[in-house]
Amino acid sequence: MGCICFVILHYNGIDDTEKCIQSIKKLDGQQDIRIVIVDNASPNGTGQQLCERYAEDSITDVILKKENDGFSRGNNVGCAAAVAKWNPDFLVVANNDVIFAQREFTGLIRATYEKEPFAVLGPDIYDPDRKIHQSPISDTLPDSKQIGRTIFLNRMVLAAFPLFYPLMKRYFRNLDVKAGLPHDRDWNDVCVMGACLIFSKEYFRERERVFSPETRFYYEENIMLLWCRRHQKMVLYRPALQVLHMEGRATETVDEDNRNKIRFRMRNIVEAAKIYRDYRETMQDGSAQGRLH
Repeated sequence: MGCICFVILHYNGIDDTEKCIQSIKKLDGQQDIRIVIVDNASPNGTGQQLCERYAEDSITDVILKKENDGFSRGNNVGCAAAVAKWNPDFLVVANNDVIFAQREFTGLIRATYEKEPFAVLGPDIYDPDRKIHQSPISDTLPDSKQIGRTIFLNRMVLAAFPLFYPLMKRYFRNLDVKAGLPHDRDWNDVCVMGACLIFSKEYFRERERVFSPETRFYYEENIMLLWCRRHQKMVLYRPALQVLHMEGRATETVDEDNRNKIRFRMRNIVEAAKIYRDYRETMQDGSAQGRLH
């Protein structure tokens, strides 16, 4: 039996990362658990602190990236390192503000796979501060019209950002990321939220990169589901598994100025939507993807 490797993307928020790592170290089955922490070029030096803190920890590796190039690329670096070093049975890719409070979490992963050999498994992601469940997102994917509208509206707002800023400030302040589908039942072939994703070898052995094509932020889940549907791979949502998500703490460290945070978010939505749109068109044309091995 191979190991289960947790890949945690870190940026600045060392307290959140430490809580996440310590929650992993309290899970059952520690003999089969490995951890890769990827520091996404944190400017406050916390990546180096983590490197020093876990230097003697045989099950935990820390990777220091020289550039913060977003969610997909950072996690791809960690996943590639985990596969090369430990050849795990499963990869658990999680935000650093996720807490694994379910002691039997890894056992539930294996039990689920034995019954239903999934490519991707999404747990119930619960935000205890706002008391909302954040997964599953949807059983449909954005079509070309929806994506075109998203790109157009975000570009329009960015072009006249000072004018639209008060409206966008209220919009993002009141925005709750809630599950689009009922969270308390099983779902198959749905888009699950990216704050915590579980990949089996069924998935990562057949992909050049776990997240491909790479976006900086946003649309990773949609792209993943597109690939799985194209290649007849199972994406499951199972609420028997649950993690806690302290939403928003990592992204709040990107920029303290609220204007820049909103502008940063909207620019990344536009760029990711364009990548998703192009990838969707490619998949409809029947183009194939390369393999990881």
